[in-house]
Amino acid sequence: MKRIRRLICPVVIALIVTGSPGPAWSAQAQGGPSPAQTALKEGRALLKRGKADQALIQLNKALALYTQAGDETGTAAAHDALGDLYAVQGQYRVALDHYEKAHAGFSAKNDAYNANLMLAKIGDMYYRQGQITEARAAYSRITAQKPEMNVARTVDTARDTARKPSRWFRQLKDIATTRPSTSTPSTVVNTGAGIAGDINQQLNTYRQYIIYSIYQLGLGRVDFFNKQYDAAKKHFEDALAAADHPIYGNFGQARRFRVAARTSLGDIALGQGRHSEAIKLYTDALNGARKDNRLDLLWPAQRGLGKSRLELAASEKDPKKAAKLREEAIGSYREALQTIETIRAGSLRADESRTTFLATTRDVFDEATGALAEMALVGSPPEGGLLEGPARELAAEAFKVMESGRARSLLDLLSENGAEITEGVPADLVKRKADNLSRQQEIAEVLTGVNLAGEANTKSVGDLEAELDRLAVEYDQIENQIRSASPRYAALTAARPLALAEVQQQVLDDRTALLEYSLGAEGSYLWAITRDRVALFRLPPRAVLEKQAIEFRDRIVPAQLRRQIITMTAGAEAQRGLGLASAADAQAGAFAAAANTLYKMVVGPAAQIIGDKRLLIVADGALNYIPFEALVTAAGGSDYATLPYLIKTNEVVYAPSASVIAAVRQPARTPGRGVLLIADPVFDAKDPRARARPAAADEGDQARGLGLASALTDVAGAEPASAAPAGGLPLARLAGTRAEAQQIAQLARASGIQPETWLDLEASESNIETRDIRPYRILHIATHGLLDAERPQFTGLVLSLVGEKGRDGFLRADEVFNLKLGSPLVMLSACETGLGKEKRGEGIMGLTRAFMYAGAPTVGVSLWSVADRSTADLMTDFYKELLAKPDTSPSTALRTAQQKMIASKNYNAPFYWAPFVLVGDWR
Repeated sequence: MKRIRRLICPVVIALIVTGSPGPAWSAQAQGGPSPAQTALKEGRALLKRGKADQALIQLNKALALYTQAGDETGTAAAHDALGDLYAVQGQYRVALDHYEKAHAGFSAKNDAYNANLMLAKIGDMYYRQGQITEARAAYSRITAQKPEMNVARTVDTARDTARKPSRWFRQLKDIATTRPSTSTPSTVVNTGAGIAGDINQQLNTYRQYIIYSIYQLGLGRVDFFNKQYDAAKKHFEDALAAADHPIYGNFGQARRFRVAARTSLGDIALGQGRHSEAIKLYTDALNGARKDNRLDLLWPAQRGLGKSRLELAASEKDPKKAAKLREEAIGSYREALQTIETIRAGSLRADESRTTFLATTRDVFDEATGALAEMALVGSPPEGGLLEGPARELAAEAFKVMESGRARSLLDLLSENGAEITEGVPADLVKRKADNLSRQQEIAEVLTGVNLAGEANTKSVGDLEAELDRLAVEYDQIENQIRSASPRYAALTAARPLALAEVQQQVLDDRTALLEYSLGAEGSYLWAITRDRVALFRLPPRAVLEKQAIEFRDRIVPAQLRRQIITMTAGAEAQRGLGLASAADAQAGAFAAAANTLYKMVVGPAAQIIGDKRLLIVADGALNYIPFEALVTAAGGSDYATLPYLIKTNEVVYAPSASVIAAVRQPARTPGRGVLLIADPVFDAKDPRARARPAAADEGDQARGLGLASALTDVAGAEPASAAPAGGLPLARLAGTRAEAQQIAQLARASGIQPETWLDLEASESNIETRDIRPYRILHIATHGLLDAERPQFTGLVLSLVGEKGRDGFLRADEVFNLKLGSPLVMLSACETGLGKEKRGEGIMGLTRAFMYAGAPTVGVSLWSVADRSTADLMTDFYKELLAKPDTSPSTALRTAQQKMIASKNYNAPFYWAPFVLVGDWR
């Protein structure tokens, strides 16, 4: 099958991915584009490359210029682009405001098509926030006239509006039967805009079809969410009927709508327990995608077939028929996985899956893992969970699918934010890739009727489409050259997950056992693997485990000990829980009960296999945000110091996946000698330490807090006020981190190691990104780290928010990938997480994986912030062990320091000693 064309304008709205507004509002004088046009074009290009902070500067400039000129259409287009930017940033309420203003502007100019597209985006923003009533209201505002279904009457309409109807009909049919963009419907919608003007009116008929499909599919999704299956079915059936139009049905987006409608109808039948009908609908969708040669549309139907057959097998009383159905289901899932992996890595966006279909690619990996694991456990569970023969082979296949899903999840995380990974990639290939994408963007602008450069188009639509095809092939070739030139880039974007046997041979040693988890809606699974044994255990469903994990965490970090990330009054500082040990002690009994309950759920089944071995934990969901070290292995007890913690019998380390450990070990690099300490940044321009900052605000201040605001909302559970220029954000100062850094520096000097300390304004994003930090053996960063569990693409480290130029001060995970590290131990102190609606764990795993890609084999991260005396004591003991004894591993040093604190009088509660965990290679 042919490769899928790379996304051209990947801005997601409800059900479709659209580009710039359709009408050619940008016509300019012969002198070239206006400053407003240039700023808008540059802003869109920067956003496409993941440079949201820089894009914001240009888009705000475009908005100001268009507003000053009184250009209502240009103003509306700028608001639309700003809405796209904030939507990508996850700031849906801000995006909504811009889309509403764009809708008003387009409506004022009687631009019905773009006004309707804005309503679709508004509906999508509400849908993503879970405001289903408001989403329905937005979709209902769309003016959706049912397209003419009668071909003869369509031609009659053409005769009434065109002088050469036969030519128009032939041209429209030619447009419909070419291969327009597979992912950008506005490109499809407006492909005819580049044709001679005599068919512009007729193209409006096609636009009517697109809007009608958006309307039907949007309302169908809302009804499906509310389990109003009959109403949803009617909407999807109407969308399917429109997509089957003999002319319009040949357009690329109509093919996507057709498959989406059929798979959605299959999902409804499945939800209503009509399995045979669901199988037929999914099969029809599968056949249609194959007929259209649309590889990107195959996997939802294949996944639906797998899920339908699994559910049918569960209700089948005949064991032979049930076994056959399970085999067929596994076959369908294998096909779906193969389809996803065949599509070039990164070209299938998570957002595109989420907004076009009712399932995502992550569902395929999760369900396939569960199906294979369940088949391995069919019948009586093996004694002690140990597997042999066919059951072990199925468990091994499930393990590899699970590892593949973790790699795919990282790609989706990067893709959602438009991350641009350049570290380790030759500069000439980076430039060729950027030039290729820029040209694709230019063609998209022409094909959508928007020529932002103000230049006349001299190429036919056919020529432009052909050039676009060539660019797509060239892009794939560049990607392959980049992977060949940069093994690290290849390991990230085309990672080959290890098989179970390879993990046993390449990752584990005789003293280490792997515990890897997969949490599912119906049931969860635990793989316990040593060098010579494989065991598989069935665990409770995701919801049960996550509820217990959150209760466990809440017992460790009770309300009175939780710090305030956002200051509510000027000059306020964080309260850190000193002197509250007695209040925590009163909770020891309740904590012990919660810790033992969770232990019995997630570790206890494998107790005989793991013994006293080192535990390599690959967690899932909310389990990523709990310290396994603090689990209690036996019931009873109410004294924090004497509880039987898991850490007392087992050393514990963590990993994003088992395959990552093998990757970070190759090639081995000699670490540096120095220690770099970064602490106590300046968050507020009113901070006295900000006096060294230039008085005049630079353009970069416009972007301050762009991604940070979303992360703070998710993690802190409060909406920070928008920052005024040069004002920073109301973040609590972490004064305790200064003392922490100074104590570590003193220990380093005592061990004969020269430390370097960056404090105040020097603790900046620009310093980390531009100064040479490769010589350091240890990189210790003590600042607000936001582990965003709801939207992991906004996980990052908050550095100085004032005194920067061209940077926003928020070092996000996707930016960490581009750092140039040697081979240091990275320690991240004072991090915080908020377990929001999404608890997949990609927040902490994305950040640690980014540092590993940048060169760090081991990353220490705190799961909550305790930035005062207790952390200073813990870090002092940790670095004493690590620096004074060269052969001591970080994991051994941390365990020793934690056990010492448990035995102390003041800080033996897990709140004080358990927040730090180590991720990566334990050697």
